Amino acid sequence: MNTKDLLDKKVVVVTGAGSGIGLAVTEKFLNNKIFVESCTRNNDKALNSIKTNNNNYYQKYLSINKFDLNNYDDLKFYITNIYKKHKRIDALVNCAGVPHGGLCNITKIDEIKEVFETNFFSQISIIQLVSRFMSRNKKGSIVNISSVTSFQNESGTLAYGSSKSALNYATKILAKELGTLGIKVNAVAPGVTNTPMLEKMNPESIKKQIALSSNNKIAEPRDVASLVYFLCSEESNHITGQIINIDGGQ
Repeated sequence: MNTKDLLDKKVVVVTGAGSGIGLAVTEKFLNNKIFVESCTRNNDKALNSIKTNNNNYYQKYLSINKFDLNNYDDLKFYITNIYKKHKRIDALVNCAGVPHGGLCNITKIDEIKEVFETNFFSQISIIQLVSRFMSRNKKGSIVNISSVTSFQNESGTLAYGSSKSALNYATKILAKELGTLGIKVNAVAPGVTNTPMLEKMNPESIKKQIALSSNNKIAEPRDVASLVYFLCSEESNHITGQIINIDGGQ
């Protein structure tokens, strides 16, 4: 693959790309002939499988970056190198996140800080870095993966729900601040989705969420990936600052 091939391809950075929604988003963009710079901390088994077991297109246009988003020096190094390689970053999809459950009075403050570190602060750090590069080309799209939990008041969701609520607010502010630079910022808030994170949810909470939906079922990662792809495409150029639920009609 020569340099011209790289420079002619649109580039999307996907965090939390190793499984679940992040993996589905990665495959959605690859299937639409977009270069994916996937980012994962340590879960690269599925990504490597895609790269080695599929056609040559996947092998050429999927890049795997292994680092911890919470390590700012590593984050800056990898994002800078991605831009240097392509001379562009067209989209950023923030899928990385950690689940958490526990009543407030039995949850240590340090635990809550750890949740915010991944679900909020690392997201802001990567947005700051990527948006500076996007602004050079006067165009870009950022999509944050939030959660319907951010709109609910179920016991035991203080840390996780609050971190996603903060991300929602940041999405709206960033849309305002980055809009004049040609960058749109949106968030997608899935309901219960068939990902590895589902295994860590209380079975009763899952049943409750399904019962609240209009179609009485959980979402598949590809459902979320399709919406993310639309929000990153030119077909959604006038959509920014939105938090879009994808929850089966809760």
